[in-house]
Amino acid sequence: MVHIKNIKNNSTAAKIGLEAGDQLISINGKKIKDYIEYNDLISSYNFQMKVKKRDGNIKKYDIKRTYDKEMGIEFESIVFDGLKKCTNKCIFCFIDQQPPNLRATLNLKDDDYRFSFLQGSYITLTNLDMIDFKKIVQYHMSPLNISIHTTDPELRKYMMKNTRAGNIIKDLDYLTENGIDFNAQIVLCPGINDGKKLDESIQSLAKYYPSILSLAVVPVGLTKYKNKKLRTYTVQEAENIVKQINNWQKILIDKYGKNFLFASDEFYLISEIDIPSYKSYNSFLQLENGVGLTRIFRDEYQKIRDDFIGSIKKKKNSEDYVLITSVLGKKSIKSVIDDINESLFNINIEIKVVENNFFGETITVTGLLTAQDIGEKINGISAKNIIIPSITLNKKGLFLDQVSINNFKNDFKNKNIFVCDNIKDIMEVLKDGDTNCSNSR
Repeated sequence: MVHIKNIKNNSTAAKIGLEAGDQLISINGKKIKDYIEYNDLISSYNFQMKVKKRDGNIKKYDIKRTYDKEMGIEFESIVFDGLKKCTNKCIFCFIDQQPPNLRATLNLKDDDYRFSFLQGSYITLTNLDMIDFKKIVQYHMSPLNISIHTTDPELRKYMMKNTRAGNIIKDLDYLTENGIDFNAQIVLCPGINDGKKLDESIQSLAKYYPSILSLAVVPVGLTKYKNKKLRTYTVQEAENIVKQINNWQKILIDKYGKNFLFASDEFYLISEIDIPSYKSYNSFLQLENGVGLTRIFRDEYQKIRDDFIGSIKKKKNSEDYVLITSVLGKKSIKSVIDDINESLFNINIEIKVVENNFFGETITVTGLLTAQDIGEKINGISAKNIIIPSITLNKKGLFLDQVSINNFKNDFKNKNIFVCDNIKDIMEVLKDGDTNCSNSR
């Protein structure tokens, strides 16, 4: 049975008397495994629903709804039969490198194809049987997001410590032959799946175009609890990878008329090679992998710059701000912040880099900063106005170390803590001293 979390007002479910706390037993006699099956069964507009009411009574509903009325049932989760968990033991697994006391969701090894389709998470395909593959095709779960890492069967088995991992080409063949598109990622590990192995993987995956919508190459993330056999990329190595990607991009454009291969921002920032142009990112399909975030930040600033600069110049009082970021975050935003400081006599923004003591100095991205590391940095700052990137928080307003933004603000009542999603939020703070983003957290 599936617990009903909420019923929307004026919906079909509300009209027939369903309530939060009721439990869905079946639709048309079928037990529902996930939200995808549920949506498919209610799409007919005429169906029977069996429900266990809050008082324990079992009730059947013959439902007829019109096209302009939504069913209106909300569930706790999108999967009802349990999460399909990861069966791999990847040598670079970030979860295995984490300390205790993190958000519970960060210790969950999700490898569920339904989350991949509905919410964009990446899966490896190694825990799927033919029933799962047929279900993907039956419900046309396209596109999926797939972690490839390498197309070399033996190397993939070694990297993921799973014999099933060697079937990647066979699995991709089945999906694409049945009309399933996919986005792909390769987590690159120095001396393991880069160099010629990366060339081989790109060449193999390019054959799936146009079913392959995008391919992101990202550097391995290593904490101080890492596998001792792994290391991070040097500046020169990152530069070589960017050049390798650039060469492949030219090949792909020549052959297909379109590029779908991208290096993550980290490689550009580490190597200090210029970030590509806005149009080269082709709809920014890999933002969750940090592909193109820097370009969006910089270009959005140019769009709003003149209007905001003009408004902020009218402020009578001078104000100082501190913008919290990471090692690579500073490289990403510095040119924009420098321009703001040079353009405004009444505003000064100081970029403060927070060293990641929680995970270790090899973690240099802003999204993995914790409340304790940010708080330690703020303790030594005299400025009253502090801007924190919202990427450090989840949707519930929790930092990685489970500190809420409200509790964090209470610890610094003598300061104005602003949480900003983007450059527009930052400019709103400079202009009005407030932002909807900061009020909502």
